[in-house]
Formats: sequence, C-alpha cells, structure tokens
Amino acid sequence: MATGIHSPLKGSPRGLGANYPYRGGMGMVPSAEFNVYFEDFNFAFIPTTAITNGPVANTPWGWQGAIIDTGATVALNTTAVLGAQGTLTLADATASEGSAFYGQKSLQLTAGKRFFMEARIQTDDVTDNNVQFGLSGLTATTNPEDLYNTTSADLIAFGILDGSALVKMLSDKSNSGSTAETGSRSLVVNTWHTLGIFYDGTRLYGFVDGKLAETWGQAAATIPTGVALAPFVSHVNGDGAGAAVVVIDYIRWSSER
Repeated sequence: MATGIHSPLKGSPRGLGANYPYRGGMGMVPSAEFNVYFEDFNFAFIPTTAITNGPVANTPWGWQGAIIDTGATVALNTTAVLGAQGTLTLADATASEGSAFYGQKSLQLTAGKRFFMEARIQTDDVTDNNVQFGLSGLTATTNPEDLYNTTSADLIAFGILDGSALVKMLSDKSNSGSTAETGSRSLVVNTWHTLGIFYDGTRLYGFVDGKLAETWGQAAATIPTGVALAPFVSHVNGDGAGAAVVVIDYIRWSSER
C-alpha cells in the first residue's frame, strides 16, 4: 500500500518540534499555504568574476549580491574540516572588516501571520565578532554592517555583537529608534548553534538551539511588518585582531501565506 504525504508537510509538535517549538505547525515544504526556502550551500557558488548580465560575484547561487570589505572573503568550503557537505565561510583580515550576502527583497512580516527563519552557524570568536542574520530593507550599501545597524533601515536581525557572547536581537521599522535587546543565552566558540527568529503574528522571539533566548519587549511599531525585506547573513570583526571566521551550514525560512 502506498503512503502519501499531505501538503503542506509541517513540523510536528513532537520530535523535532519539541526541541524547536517555532517549527511546530509551520510548513516545511513549499505549498499554497507556506512560503518555504532551504539553502544548504552544497551546490553552485559564483566565482570572483561576475557573469555578464548574470549573477553577482562572490555570492551563493540564487542570492542577490554580496558586500565585501577589503581583505574579507566569502567562500564555499571544500575541505572536510570545515564541512565539505555544504557550508559557507565568511572571513575577515583585520578589525572592523567583514562581509555579507543578501537575497531579493521578496519577504515580509505580516501581522497575524507566522514566520520563522533559522541559520546553523559557528564562529572562532564569540566576543569580538558581529554575526547577524535576518531580514533587511537596505541592500544598496558598501558596508556589510549597514544591513543590521543603520537606523534608517527596516530590519529584523538576531545573532551576536562585538563585546559579548550573549545573543542580541534587533528590530526597526521606519527609523523607529529601537535599540538592541540582549538575550539570555550565549554562543560557544567553535561550536555549531542553530539560531532562530520567530514571529507569531504579533511578537518577535529569538531561539538558540531551540531554546527561547529573547522575547522582543519594545513596541509593536518597531517590528517591520508590511515592508519588502531581503534575507541576509553578515559577519564583521569588531575590535579583534583579525582573521576571524564564521561558518554557515544552512539557512531556512517558512512564512504563513
């Protein structure tokens, strides 16, 4: 007897759903009910020379572009020690340098609709790095940090900032003047962590390895609902000596239509 899979396939409230509660009840495959995406970085990567009338240099296939400071790099890994089965490394050369890559402005948070985005990452420095991922309204810039820290941009981001291993969440809409909020969980050096952003249709939450680490406590007006946003990942060395590395295993998101 054949067994069919009913669409949309959803995260179960048991098993993985219990460890990662924001996945529960969310679509895990694309469907008419859920916009779903998964990037594992184990296929094409655009080289340092852009393709004429085609993809931008130094970006994973299908992403919009990259912002790379002098001396920084974005590279697909092909060695076992870094995870040859699909990982991407963002590296810098000196303090205050870094890189980012971003997609099309094709996502938005909608009041009353659920959304989650997660990334599995590790870094060799958890106190001198900025490592942020999320959604940003600003992509036409020469600074990778502008994707998550300029007050004029609409954004939602989660990760760590220079000076602390404790996670931090940022959210801003129409220059609302919001400030970063510090979560309750820390990242560990050279350790894989799954970071998750969840919007339940009303409030924002941040998760570390499936455990709640931050509940956004500022006004709802600081959450960029109804705005076209681009997915992004950014790494900038803070005041460290340089040569810091961030490895990204995958990025995924699911939004309720």
